[in-house]
Amino acid sequence: MMTTLRIEEITKHYGKVTALDRVSLNVQSEEFLVVMGPSGCGKTTLLLILLGVLKADSGHLYLDGKIIDDLSVEDRNFGYVPQDFGLFPHMTAHDNIAFGLRVRNLPRDEVEHRVEELLSLVELQGIGQRKPAELSGGQRQRVALARAMAIQPSLLLLDEPLSNVDEATKSEIRQKLKETVKRTRVTSICVLHDPSDALTLGDRIAVMYTGKILQIGTVQSLLEKPESEIVTRLLASHLFRWGERASPDR
Repeated sequence: MMTTLRIEEITKHYGKVTALDRVSLNVQSEEFLVVMGPSGCGKTTLLLILLGVLKADSGHLYLDGKIIDDLSVEDRNFGYVPQDFGLFPHMTAHDNIAFGLRVRNLPRDEVEHRVEELLSLVELQGIGQRKPAELSGGQRQRVALARAMAIQPSLLLLDEPLSNVDEATKSEIRQKLKETVKRTRVTSICVLHDPSDALTLGDRIAVMYTGKILQIGTVQSLLEKPESEIVTRLLASHLFRWGERASPDR
């Protein structure tokens, strides 16, 4: 499915605090766009406005050229992976993935086929009967991703999907996440605070600070031509490792 998203001048206030200040973004079909910034910069607020849980004070959202400001969460049909993965602890991995399909009253055979297909997609064949407490952080992340993908969403939204993943295995899990999302060909927006995660995952990265988008670009353009001192500072923790990786001697 070809899906494009346009975010136009979105503003959101919490009392006297401006959480989002005229945020505009264009997300291309099948793109994995990362919104990166420190805690409190407004990136999760933006995600919740896209999801339909929050309403913007001003501005508009367009999906494939059609305005969706007033569409309900259900009618938007967006997949969502929350920061804590949001899995039902009393349900098996299989039943967590099947949940959205059953709510839509799909035939049992169709639900079973779709769940098995998704378990294969996220490389978790054979663990369908385990509950979340019996899974590793990486496995829980993939179950949450499969559940979000089960409804065949027009847009996938991910909120800090690596925050509950063990550091020792993060690099591998990060790569699997991007490969899996790319195989589904779904247009995706992911919010992250860690520049290493953002620069590894994103086709493009939107750098956010105090409710504003400071710069949008590819990994290379952000690292080679940062447009402000703040962008440079936000990326600084990754620059040394990036330089090591790019070195021809390594």
